[in-house]
Amino acid sequence: MKGLILSAGMGTRLDPLTRTCPKCMVHVAGRPMMEYQLDALRKAGVVECTIVVGYMADAIRDYFGASYRGLNLSYVENTVYAETNNLYSFWLARAELDDDTLLLEADLVFDTQLVSQLVSMDESNVAVVDRYQPSMDGTVILASGDFAESMILKSDQGRWFDYRTALKTVNIYRLSKETLANVILPEMEAFLNDGRTGQYYEAVFASLIASGRMEMAVLNTGNKKWAEIDTLDDLKKAEKMFASAPAAIG
Repeated sequence: MKGLILSAGMGTRLDPLTRTCPKCMVHVAGRPMMEYQLDALRKAGVVECTIVVGYMADAIRDYFGASYRGLNLSYVENTVYAETNNLYSFWLARAELDDDTLLLEADLVFDTQLVSQLVSMDESNVAVVDRYQPSMDGTVILASGDFAESMILKSDQGRWFDYRTALKTVNIYRLSKETLANVILPEMEAFLNDGRTGQYYEAVFASLIASGRMEMAVLNTGNKKWAEIDTLDDLKKAEKMFASAPAAIG
């Protein structure tokens, strides 16, 4: 199993911090965000990870290099990061997707056990989710039992959308090699051929789930901590949440 971290974006909502460093290098409780993700991958037994870089790409490559605590790192660069979205970044890494893959976004901090639990699951394709709270924003899943019935992007959540049973996507996924090769990548190619480079990759997932071409299980975070950091307010909350988190060792 491999890791794939999407880290090409400019992080403009974290200005002024992101004027001098990429978003994933902003510190939370004394550590760059990406260290939380890399530590979670290595503790789950993953030994290879690809990072898609874009904005201030050299800063990420120079800091982490070719390995991190035994986790081998490779890089793919999205040179048009300012004009594209994470669907395009995901697509650029397609040559690396020759194994089951753990997909993460670079603006997350979370308990490392989340990824270990994800790796141990029997289901081929899994989305990590949390019960929706009014303070949350972004894509949600409506599930039946342990499987997604639909995925709804923020742009498709109308004024009267019913959030009572909604599950917020944490932006951590497990994707099988077969699903990537036979379903996800062909659908991504169709999106890009249609000029939809500004889409989120979740638009592809939503289309595949809605059409019955991809089955996706859900893993609830339960009592495990996580935070998505888009704004300075998000950062303050995450600092408080992870203030007592021990630094990684070993």
